[in-house]
Amino acid sequence: MNSARRTLPIRYAPYPGEALDSWLEAFAARLNCPFTDVLGALGLPNRDPAVAAPILPRWTTVATPNELAVITEVTGVAADVLTAMTLQPYDGHAVEIVPGQRRVHRQALWGRAGSRFCPACLEESGGRWQLTWRLGWSFACTRHHILLADRCPACLRTPRLRSHPRREVPRPGLCSSAALSGGPRPRRCHHPLTDTLVTALTPGGALEETQRLIDTALAAPDRMARWPLYGPSGVPLRTALRDLKSLGALVLNHATNADVHSVAPVEVLERLEQYRTHPLSARSQRHPDIRRSDVHSYFAPDDAAATAVATTAGLRILCAADIPAAADAARWLTERVAASGRPLYPAGVVSVGGTLSPVLEASLRCSRETQIMPVYRLRHRTAAHSTRSPANHDARADMLPSALWPEWTLRLSPRHPNGRPATKRTDELLSVACLLVGNTTSIQAAIRLTGTTVTSHNVSTLLADLTRRSDCADVLHALILLTDHLDQHGTPIDYARRRALFTNQARFIDPRCWSDLQRRLRSTGAPNVAHAQHWIFHTLTGSPPHLAHPDLTPAAGLIASSTSAPAGGSCLPKPNCSLTPLKRSSTSITSTNHSNGHPGSPPALCATSHSPAPIRAASPSPGCTRPCPAATSPSPRSRAAWAPPRPTSSGCCRSTPSTGAHPASAVPSTPLPAWGSGASGTNRTTCRSRTSPTAKEPASPPSGSPSSRTASGCALLVRIRVVRGESDGSVAADQLIPLGPLGGSPPLPRCDGGGHRVSACVCGGG
Repeated sequence: MNSARRTLPIRYAPYPGEALDSWLEAFAARLNCPFTDVLGALGLPNRDPAVAAPILPRWTTVATPNELAVITEVTGVAADVLTAMTLQPYDGHAVEIVPGQRRVHRQALWGRAGSRFCPACLEESGGRWQLTWRLGWSFACTRHHILLADRCPACLRTPRLRSHPRREVPRPGLCSSAALSGGPRPRRCHHPLTDTLVTALTPGGALEETQRLIDTALAAPDRMARWPLYGPSGVPLRTALRDLKSLGALVLNHATNADVHSVAPVEVLERLEQYRTHPLSARSQRHPDIRRSDVHSYFAPDDAAATAVATTAGLRILCAADIPAAADAARWLTERVAASGRPLYPAGVVSVGGTLSPVLEASLRCSRETQIMPVYRLRHRTAAHSTRSPANHDARADMLPSALWPEWTLRLSPRHPNGRPATKRTDELLSVACLLVGNTTSIQAAIRLTGTTVTSHNVSTLLADLTRRSDCADVLHALILLTDHLDQHGTPIDYARRRALFTNQARFIDPRCWSDLQRRLRSTGAPNVAHAQHWIFHTLTGSPPHLAHPDLTPAAGLIASSTSAPAGGSCLPKPNCSLTPLKRSSTSITSTNHSNGHPGSPPALCATSHSPAPIRAASPSPGCTRPCPAATSPSPRSRAAWAPPRPTSSGCCRSTPSTGAHPASAVPSTPLPAWGSGASGTNRTTCRSRTSPTAKEPASPPSGSPSSRTASGCALLVRIRVVRGESDGSVAADQLIPLGPLGGSPPLPRCDGGGHRVSACVCGGG
């Protein structure tokens, strides 16, 4: 290349939006010289030396800095203007240029060779070709309200597939392809392209608006597509066009004219039907025996009508307001794909359409929600519209009790019109359902991990019941939100470790110790030792009493059965039985939180959600989203009956429990019952007793002493608390006394007749 070149004798400005090769041909026509003379003056080869065929030179796709510098020196046009006349500004956004080869990748982003054209625009500009006509996303001229022409009507060839003949003077506006006569040196077609017949569009119609929307995205300086489904921040243009290509490929491969009759006029649909008969060139389809049935997923349509219908139908899905609306808009398309005989499940949606954005993937998965089993709705999270492929989440079993926390069970359990639970052991079934959310594990494995004894049939039946009932429409959504919180924040209690420690333990408190405690505190015998054993087991493990050691079989009349419990299977006392506080003094069994203030279960979902509607969950009264007051409003001293298990020692707590608030993006707009049981952070189960005398406060034994350890190596303490009265509630004495499973009555505080109330608290370690 010469260091200094002569400038051309005239200055000829490019036409707005013109392609680089079109401008150089117009330059040669203005100078009335062969095209090779202009190329020689610019130092550009007319024939690519890397290939034998005289295809369009590589500098028309991407020009190198040296080539741009020479053209700028000879013509006086700035380098940035010249760069905008090539496909380089669209690389990685609307086309993909193969690195090192400077050619368009035809199987990515619907890249195509050649150029479409608008006959009216060619006539107005004197035969100047727009750069955007070479993009696979251009199918209509919004100025003249027509579909772009695809080929010359005389030779039936796609224009500008090859370079202009070197030895001929360019003739703008005429076809430069070889004529149909053939031969070693065929003559040029030279048919006036301005006479090409085109299909008219309705001004302001769907096809024209789609082209305007794509042109706006192509011209955006930040290369972002802000279509409604992607939200106000938008997504990169490449992501949006890749989604549009995937949807358009599904439309071309599976949709019928009846499906898209509302998208395009009759003339366009007739051209689409003709294109379906011979969709692509033989070279694109290769041999008929190896032709792919979904060829449009890889190659851009050769007909502007097919591109127009495919992109318009796909853009209707991408312009939906949100994921549910997009799922409704795409349901007909996914049903067509499934009707073609191709199995289509949420996991197979991505492979059908290619690489998709998360929001479109969620929309397509949700479009199949009504056609898949309820357990797959949990696995793929279709109820929460934030779907993703299932993964291994078995570690979540450590965060879940065998029976879901009563506040959640009460709100999510299906119920009969009379308020009774529709399913037995619902709390255990819901706990298994939580483990299945987004998880690949089987139902049998989930049952084993949660430590329950329900069957897979019971789980499937409950999930099917939840999807059929109108009052449980959002239960699966609430379960997904709960598991999202658990996965993000965790729980301070390791329920799996507690189940391993305490499930096989035959006794938590010595019967003689309990009897002596009741006798010394002058309490009634209603809360007998069986009651205390079950309460301690449930508090420590979160499991119902029937999962405990056989020696701890529930006693009739003392423990609420799963059929009569308000929460669908609570092992705690009935709220209207012995839990009502008395004005007299009473003995209270209290579970105290020893985990530095961290709750033993996730907090209730707050009312700071961006969800469009409140969660619809079953409750004691049909149509109501609040728990029944008679079943869920025990006194402050008996709120342990409905509060979830609290951590009782740092031994079973996680090392770094989270105390962050529930994220607003994952919470419903209807507040649920609070997890806590009062301002003091203590859960109390109050039992009737006679008036106890005033107690003196002896010294508490050291927490690490041998007498404060159980046979399993975990501390079990009873807190004796003397409260002065109902009016002030002040504490006069507070003492920790160890309980051992092998007997031995610990020293109890003396009591006098001062009208004080004495409370006993069981504190479990590890």
